[in-house]
Amino acid sequence: MHFFLTVLNLTERSIKIKIMSPRSAKQYSEIRKQKKELIMETALELFAQNGFHATSMSQIAKKAGISKGLAYNYFQSKNEILEEILETSSKEIYKNIDINHDGILTDEEFYFFIKKTFQLINRNRRFWKLYTSVVLQTNILEEKNKSMVEKLTPAFDLIRNFLISKGSKDPDGDMMVISTLLKGASVIMIFSDFYPSELLEEKIIAAIQRILSNNNVTV
Repeated sequence: MHFFLTVLNLTERSIKIKIMSPRSAKQYSEIRKQKKELIMETALELFAQNGFHATSMSQIAKKAGISKGLAYNYFQSKNEILEEILETSSKEIYKNIDINHDGILTDEEFYFFIKKTFQLINRNRRFWKLYTSVVLQTNILEEKNKSMVEKLTPAFDLIRNFLISKGSKDPDGDMMVISTLLKGASVIMIFSDFYPSELLEEKIIAAIQRILSNNNVTV
């Protein structure tokens, strides 16, 4: 009997030690990541519903189910939350460009980037619908557009140089047209099921190919 009680006590002590043992740096990092994502997702939803300027940190914290103080531990302001949402989303899209990181886009890499962009949007339409609703707020575009363009300049330069390599005499104009095609297709995918996403992707790529092929036509 004494033996079994000893074993039981040792087991209980072992369980308590495991419960009370401090979290590892990796666990803290994961918890922090999850909290930041929760705050960002909640903020995005409120920004889309109520407007960025009409949303407060208190509202974000309340809807996220955390204290206002804890929210401020992760973000100094709602402005910082928005900036991280925009930057994280842009990185998610442009990480699929120049996969081998050699600073040069091939045909395969360029069209891979376009296809992955369609896949990314199609996989999480709800997020991109909220994201687009926030970005399309006029004041947000005015305040954030310049800083985002600066951060994305390396990706834009890659595409511009690719267009030049394809014979474009107006790479900035071609890039504007291609960007408009992609953004328009994205909005249709996000807000409507009028066109099947596979068909839309196919037609947009075909249109871009026609633009690039026209660059090689001599008059």
